[in-house]
Order: sequence, then C-alpha cells, then structure tokens
Amino acid sequence: MNDRSINIHDERAKELAQVLTNDKALAILHLIEDRELSISEIAKELNLPISTVSYHMDRMLRVGLVEVTGRKYGKRLQEVKLYHASNKPILLLPRKTAAGVKKKPFLGFENLHVISLALAGLISAAVYAVSRRLLVVSPEKGTENLSTSAQKVAPMIRTSPINTSTVTAPAMRGVSHIIPPVLGITAFILTLVLFLYILRRRG
Repeated sequence: MNDRSINIHDERAKELAQVLTNDKALAILHLIEDRELSISEIAKELNLPISTVSYHMDRMLRVGLVEVTGRKYGKRLQEVKLYHASNKPILLLPRKTAAGVKKKPFLGFENLHVISLALAGLISAAVYAVSRRLLVVSPEKGTENLSTSAQKVAPMIRTSPINTSTVTAPAMRGVSHIIPPVLGITAFILTLVLFLYILRRRG
C-alpha cells in the first residue's frame, strides 16, 4: 500500500487529526510552506522551544505532511536537516479492507489480455509464414525433384526403368500443407499460455 494512504483505524489517522487541530503544528506547517527551514530556525522564528518543534515535526513526518528536502552543516559542522511542507496528497481510507487494496496497474487486466492475444496472433502468423515458405513444396518442384531422385536411384537398385512422368508427390504435398497451420496454431497457444502465466505471476 502507498505510504501516503492512511486507514482511519490506523494510529496515524489520529495523529493527523491531532496535528490539524493543533495551533502550534499548523503554525510550523504554514511557516515551511514556501521555504526550507531547520528545526532550530523554525523554533527561533515562532519563538517556540526546540523540543516542541521537534515533537510536532516528527508527527507531521509520520503522517506525510512534511518532508526532509535538504541538509546543511551547522556551526559545529553537524548535519542539519531542512524541512518543507509536502505537496503530495494524503489518501484517507475509511474501510479496513481498503488498506489491503493494491493500486491499479497502469494498464487494466482486460487490456493486457487483448495485448497478449494480439502478440500471440502476430507470433503465430510469423511462424506460419516462415514454415510455409520452408516446408510447402510446389507440385512442379516436387515432381521434378522426385523424378530426378528416381532416375538416380533406379540404376543403383538395378530394377526396371522408372517412368518418371508418373511420379508425383501427393503425400508429401499433403503433409507439407498441413504442417504450417499446425505450427501456427501451436505457436499461438504456447505464446498465449506463456503471457497468461507471466501476467498471473506479476498479479
């Protein structure tokens, strides 16, 4: 949960209410609205004890009204923090269950699903196109290749001459036309499953 979100059942909610109803705390907050000051400088300008300023500053830091925006070195070379009123909003959560609510992601879950489908579709289309170019054999090329192969093999096996004009590749062409769609569908399913798994792990 965001540190600037305060559940009303939290102790910080009580501190915030006490700060906003305390005149000294409000005077400190107004003083550092437009400039950075140290605790000793605030105490000097408001004519308050340093312990009082330090007490209110700690409470305002816890509830997010004040931030440490700089540092400097004092006369004794000790580091001194500079404080400034915060310009960030504070969210009050009225329900206990709201404290555990996560911030919504930049993209909604439905949008991420659409993106996953689109990417899976693109990848599967690319796999289909590449596999079709590599695997699909045209009828002329297939017949020519088989005829050449038959002519080379025929003398080796010492059989009767093969009529290469009747040699075709229906089985090969059938298988080669089936493989690209199968690969495309498989790529789509695997890619989608991978994206959904990643989204579930990140969620």
